[in-house]
Parts: sequence; structure tokens; C-alpha cells
Amino acid sequence: MDHRKVLINQLEDTFRAVFRQIRRDLQELFGDEINGSEFGFLKHLIENGPQKPSSLSVKLNVSASHVTNVTDALVRKGWIRRRRSSADKRVIELEITSEGIETCKRVEKNKVDYFRHKFDSLTTEEIETLQQLLQKLHKK
Repeated sequence: MDHRKVLINQLEDTFRAVFRQIRRDLQELFGDEINGSEFGFLKHLIENGPQKPSSLSVKLNVSASHVTNVTDALVRKGWIRRRRSSADKRVIELEITSEGIETCKRVEKNKVDYFRHKFDSLTTEEIETLQQLLQKLHKK
């Protein structure tokens, strides 16, 4: 096998190991309180305001049933509420509560701290290079 193929195979193994470790670390960081989908929904609602479930489905690229399941969990936790649209009473919108905002901000801070610590061993230049390389791969 030529050197390039060996490197690509090693890179694949490394990607898998790094992303698996990050996923495990984030699950541990979030604990039983919140999962990644719930966090993503809360963050989206903070950044974009109240949303129709169908809009969330499209914007987050998830199924309508996934939106329903996550919404139900977030409503039970008191982090979002369903409300009638003021523009059209037939439309239901999802709105984040103050408790949801507090939870999301706390989890976001923990996540930012985690990634800062994770990348402490890299120089700023290495982080810039890694970002450029990953963006280049993402565009393909």
C-alpha cells in the first residue's frame, strides 16, 4: 500500500477516535440533565426566537417526529412552552422559557470551557490550520 493510502487510513482512525472521545466527553458533561438534541433546540430558540415545529424540523434537518419527541421532553422540563401565534391563532409556536435560557447558557459555558481545555495543547496557528483544513474537507 502506498504511503498516501496508509496516511488516509490512519487519519480515518484518528478522526473516529477523536470524535468518539468528544462525543463521550460531552455526554458526560451534559449528564442526565440534557442531551445534545435538547441543547441544540434551546440554542436555536435563543438565537432565532419562537419557532413553528415545522420550521425547526427544516432548520435543524430533523424529522417532524424528532421535533415532537424533543419538544415534549423540553416542555416536561419546563424549558420551552407551546403557544398560539399572535399572527395566526391556528399556528403553534415553541418559545423558550427563562429556565430554558438559564440551562442553555450554563451548558454552553461548560461546553466552551471543555473545548478551550481540549485545544489548550495546540497553538493558535495550529488551531487556525486545523480549522482551515476541516473547512476544506467540509466543502468537498
